[in-house]
Amino acid sequence: MRKIELRAFTTWVGDNEICYTVVKPNAVVELTDAMENTSAVKELSEGKVYPMLVNLKEIKSITKEARDHFAMQNRTPGVNAMALLIKSPSSTIIGNFFLGLHKSSVPAKLFTNEEKAITWLKQFHKK
Repeated sequence: MRKIELRAFTTWVGDNEICYTVVKPNAVVELTDAMENTSAVKELSEGKVYPMLVNLKEIKSITKEARDHFAMQNRTPGVNAMALLIKSPSSTIIGNFFLGLHKSSVPAKLFTNEEKAITWLKQFHKK
């Protein structure tokens, strides 16, 4: 399994055909980080489409420009659904940068439990 290590993210496609992105501890995610991770997902997907699990548990903050990039319509190459893993229900403020004012171009949902997130994502596997 090939992982791409970036300043703020680690991204890979798992054996379960789910694309994973983990935000590194105390990362301050800026627009360049967001754009690099979008490119990493595109590279790893190799033209295929995967559901994606984004682990936001250790994020420190994210700039408005990065939020806007992630929420932008039609910017999710290789992704057909997104589960956002957060620390606790009170962390929804961080998670809502995807789900709030900007509608995601793919189904997206917040989770505090990784197993439940993976179960939800499996329904989006391409048949």
